[in-house]
Amino acid sequence: MKNLTELKGTKVMLVLASSLPMLMSANVQAQDHSSYDRNGWYVGANIGKSKASIDTERLQTSLENNGFDVSSMDEDNGNQGYKVYLGYQFGTYLAVEGGYFDLNDFSFLANTLPVTDFRGETGLKGWNLDLVGTLPLTERFSAIARIGLTQNDSKTRYSSNGLINTAAYNHDDSYTKHKLGVGVQYDISPAFTVRLEAERYRMDDLVGNKGDLDLYSLGLVYRFGSTTQSEPQAAPAPVQKAQAAVVAQTVVKEPEVLVLEDVHFNFDTAELNDETKVILRRHVQTLKANPQARVRIAGYTSASGTAEYNQALSERRAQSIKAFLIAEGVDANRFKTIGFGQRNPAEYEANPSVLRSDAAKANMRGLFEIIVE
Repeated sequence: MKNLTELKGTKVMLVLASSLPMLMSANVQAQDHSSYDRNGWYVGANIGKSKASIDTERLQTSLENNGFDVSSMDEDNGNQGYKVYLGYQFGTYLAVEGGYFDLNDFSFLANTLPVTDFRGETGLKGWNLDLVGTLPLTERFSAIARIGLTQNDSKTRYSSNGLINTAAYNHDDSYTKHKLGVGVQYDISPAFTVRLEAERYRMDDLVGNKGDLDLYSLGLVYRFGSTTQSEPQAAPAPVQKAQAAVVAQTVVKEPEVLVLEDVHFNFDTAELNDETKVILRRHVQTLKANPQARVRIAGYTSASGTAEYNQALSERRAQSIKAFLIAEGVDANRFKTIGFGQRNPAEYEANPSVLRSDAAKANMRGLFEIIVE
């Protein structure tokens, strides 16, 4: 029976591992022109190796006190285990998970004289509620730690060849314990995360001691959310010089397309830095040379922070650019401003808590849309 369980567990692990490249490929393609907004909820499953501690020394002492000569104790303390769970992520650093676990069966065999064939077996499964902390290490890679409560259900059975009366010792138990765990996780896409974890469950072992049962597992997490299509960014058109054509002694000018370089901001501010001011002064010269041009200034932010805060910050950034251009002598009536907050990012931020990542810097920007009349 155990071999069948291990075979099934191995198959599940192989399926989990083989599915990762397909998930990565599918999600990379889906992100080309879209952004994925997580809503906090997620589901996951882990499978791996469970290992129990059995107090064979106490068992041996008990048998010897009853007149049996114990030559050795054989333990079978390793098996396949798994867990499934539902969680909710509160911001970057904290989540709550509830789920079901099955750490399978563990047993021992006492080799005695006279021969008793005395053996015992117990299993552990149940429900858990965990508090999970997350510490981002890079944009995609994080460390996790957990502490929680478990409602354990265990079934313990003994058997022998009749020399030992075992019926009175068989029991089914349900009790509450605690658990601890650490691990690492990697975001392979906005929706899918891979976890590698080590957890310790507390249990009552076959002889009533306070024992440990460890689970080392690999897991896959799916984070619920919605995909919003981003506006495709067209390649900027080169500046074209007006072409003159003589038709019946009348000069007709082709519309001129202007291109103004994007500008960027420091984190959590609408103040213009020195580099941005240099770029904007070049824009002033271009706008003064093209008085027919009207400009819409769009402000953006990184993904860190709430949507409401980022919306207000993006509007302040657009206004800050406008104020500078007006102060440099460009007519105020030529400008309109708009803020997009964290929507339509220039680059996807896998981990918004990394505040100054390359992706975050690319998103803290101001764009210019030029209309030449």
